Amino acid sequence: MIGIGRSVLPSTLFRAYRGTVVRSSPHPTQLCHHRLGSRWFSSSPPRLAAKPSTAQASPSRGQVKHEIRRLLKLARPEYKLLALAFGCIIVTSSVSMSLPLFIGKIIDTAKPLDDNDDDDKDGNKVVTEFAPEEKDTVILGLPAHQFYMALGALFTVGALANFGRTYLLRSVGERLVARLRSRLFSKILCQDSYFFDVGPTKSGMKTGDLISRLSADAQIISKTLSGNISDGVRSLISGMVGLSMMCYVSWKLCLCMSAIFPPLIIMSTVYGRRIKKLSRTIQENLGAMTKVTEEKLNGLKTIQSFSQQRAMVHDYNHEIKNIFNSSIYEGKLSGMYNGFNGFLGNVTLISLLVIGTKLIGQGEMTIGDLSSFMMYAVYTGSSVFGLGNFYTELMKGVGAAERIFELKDSKPSITTSLGKKVDDLYGDIALNNVKFAYPSRPNSEVFANLDLRIRAGENVCLVGPSGSGKSSVSQLLMRFYDPLSGSVTVNGHDISDLNLNFYRSQMGYVQQEPLLFSGTIRDNLTFGKRDATEGELDEAMRLSNSLNFIRDLPQGLDTVIGPSNSTQLSGGQRQRISLARTLIRHPKMLILDEATSALDSISEELVMRNLLMLNRDLGVTIINIAHRLSTIRNSDRVIVFNQQGEVVEDGPFSELYGNPNSELNKLLKNHDLE
Repeated sequence: MIGIGRSVLPSTLFRAYRGTVVRSSPHPTQLCHHRLGSRWFSSSPPRLAAKPSTAQASPSRGQVKHEIRRLLKLARPEYKLLALAFGCIIVTSSVSMSLPLFIGKIIDTAKPLDDNDDDDKDGNKVVTEFAPEEKDTVILGLPAHQFYMALGALFTVGALANFGRTYLLRSVGERLVARLRSRLFSKILCQDSYFFDVGPTKSGMKTGDLISRLSADAQIISKTLSGNISDGVRSLISGMVGLSMMCYVSWKLCLCMSAIFPPLIIMSTVYGRRIKKLSRTIQENLGAMTKVTEEKLNGLKTIQSFSQQRAMVHDYNHEIKNIFNSSIYEGKLSGMYNGFNGFLGNVTLISLLVIGTKLIGQGEMTIGDLSSFMMYAVYTGSSVFGLGNFYTELMKGVGAAERIFELKDSKPSITTSLGKKVDDLYGDIALNNVKFAYPSRPNSEVFANLDLRIRAGENVCLVGPSGSGKSSVSQLLMRFYDPLSGSVTVNGHDISDLNLNFYRSQMGYVQQEPLLFSGTIRDNLTFGKRDATEGELDEAMRLSNSLNFIRDLPQGLDTVIGPSNSTQLSGGQRQRISLARTLIRHPKMLILDEATSALDSISEELVMRNLLMLNRDLGVTIINIAHRLSTIRNSDRVIVFNQQGEVVEDGPFSELYGNPNSELNKLLKNHDLE
């Protein structure tokens, strides 16, 4: 008997990365022809891998139990299906564990032919032939033919229960992971900017890491709560039944076998704790690799334009090596654990066989009894080792669950659905004695005591050198961030008291680099207003000067575009689609953060003329953030910021531009504005 029970194989990642390309090549075009450096395999994993890099202190037993309880609660909505699945597990386990008893009884029905018995070299009788089964043979109180018919029916029930167990657990796993991913995604979308800048990791939640948590971590939890727990329940039931049957067959042999339990429990506990830490480390490394992958692929053209393929492969290989080292260490731990279990199981079986033969010689048990007991010993041993594997796999699930619970436990400081809705939101905008710094740079103050007022229906342009805080004003007005002190008000209402979803529905915000979602142009235009009419679509496209070029496309509004692969659209076209997407909502206040920077002068002039019409005819408040003189000159009022985030000049464009000593002209002369 070699290696009782299911072995815990080294991580799939270890196998997957065995042939990964990592060594830098002399030329970027030859990168794919080089293989993983042999030093990765010839040397043992570094000490860092042996002690995974988690800054957290080792969790106490109480904390682990708390995490396990939280993990199990995730399966609560599926308790009905789980109950049915566990019922099927009980049936399949009962059928499986009855087999050794039946085999033993069948063996005992065989009768030796005394005339054909031979003597071995020591003079002992050796049974070489058995008599055929007699017609009146009775097995477990039933005639032989009835017994075999009942046995066939029992196996049929077991097969049906096995089908039910497999189907129900798969359903539970898929339902659980779908619900978990949906809730986590919803949770992420409700987070404020602090979560992405700082977050629970204190270094910000990056997109790649979030994708890893939504995909890999959620899948591990699903596997733990469906397949792994079912395996644990099955091992527990089989172990209890097997132990009971072994006591029934021979309590003496059962007592001998119990000596295996203490060392096995100790080994499983130690191994499980190490695996829990290692599982979290591997998942964190996977998240880091996903983040690097996404970042490098999104910047592929930049990488190629600078011929930095080799450096980027080096960065990627660094993340691969972290996963590789952790996976190698996991394989080392698994090998030690499985080797110990296999040795312990083999020694136990041989010991039981030796003791059992002596009991047969003493007439305390039959050959059939020993056969049944040895089969029960194998089944029970597998169940015991299965429970050990269940514990270690559960610890892996807890490691992944900790990363999931970080998302579930994150509460945004800026909520979008609470607060009041007011009808008189159109009015003056004011920043009153605002002090502000970004959460990721708390020591770099953007505004110390900013006072700024923009009248309703005004067309204002914010200008200043890079880093002066112009875009920060838009971030505060959209309430992506809250000021450290002071207030932001609209028509006298502090926006922190307003329902944020309602407030933002009255605002229009267009960024310099707008994101277009995968789908058609129509899908993107109606993103903020799903029930927009064809007339509203045409009007928004006309105002943004995008009507003609969209109609000239082969599929028009039904042309498929995407966030980064919109190769058929220029930067200016994408900006105009983004502007149309905002205008279709009929905002009362419009913030344009370099929203026309990619437009040519003619297109920009047409767009600005249409926006001025909105400003004059409908009273839309426009706040333009710009560096281009052609954009600035279309504003009624210009507010100039200095590098310290202070307003140093405020007045009509004609007045400031006509003053050669104005701060605006100084910026123009220094080429900070074009």
